[in-house]
Amino acid sequence: MNILIVGVGLIGGSFSLALQRKKELVFGGYDKDIGALKEAKELGVVSTTFNDLDEGIKWAELIVLATPVKSIKQLLPNVLDQLDGAQLVVDFGSTKSSICEMVHMHPRRSQFIAAHPIAGTEHSGPSAAFEGLYFGKNLILCDTELSDNKLLERFEELALVAGFSLIRMSSDDHDRHLAYISHLSHITSYALSNAVLKKEKDGEVILDLAGSGFESTVRLAKSSPEMWSSIFMENKAMVLKGIEAFKEELETMDQLIKTEAWDELGRYLEEG
Repeated sequence: MNILIVGVGLIGGSFSLALQRKKELVFGGYDKDIGALKEAKELGVVSTTFNDLDEGIKWAELIVLATPVKSIKQLLPNVLDQLDGAQLVVDFGSTKSSICEMVHMHPRRSQFIAAHPIAGTEHSGPSAAFEGLYFGKNLILCDTELSDNKLLERFEELALVAGFSLIRMSSDDHDRHLAYISHLSHITSYALSNAVLKKEKDGEVILDLAGSGFESTVRLAKSSPEMWSSIFMENKAMVLKGIEAFKEELETMDQLIKTEAWDELGRYLEEG
């Protein structure tokens, strides 16, 4: 099987590396960043590369879109337009509702699977990819009732080989859950990093005094700004609800500390 990875960084590259022990699979790569594409081939993330996406689509039996959500929405309709009856396209975007809604009425909708790997690191690019990223991690498959059963089964077999556990849910449920569980974590990490930098101007002092708690809390702020601004934009409504809920909890802590309600604060922390 020929598998085209569109976006050869951490997410797409790790999927390729996780499956390369299956010798019948051949991995090709396409990326708008020519340097990243060259690096992916040098590192063995893919064995062949395409400078023209349309050529890659013709070559592939499975196309995996592992780019930021904004880019996926630009690419997906064109990819679906070019598919023949045996090809499949899967997206690995971090939000699902807007992507699924966009192609809901496409005549090739059954040849599309909306998926989200719940895995990653704060690093990006081909060099960040590694074989074990997905081992023991969840892969959420959305609106699967709209996908062709045989194509879905074929992809699920590959996902299990990559190390995933599979979860199915609607795209709307996905975006609601992820706004609180994943997206809000990144928002608070970026916000904390900026808050500290605005008050503590000396970066060396921050690093000298910071313990593991600060390091682990702001680790997510190393994540790709391009990717996460796209996620926040695409899941705006649910992200804003998450921010509002978090602000309410910060206000609760603010009031408990201001009023010196230490016993109540202790109970609040225990609940957390």
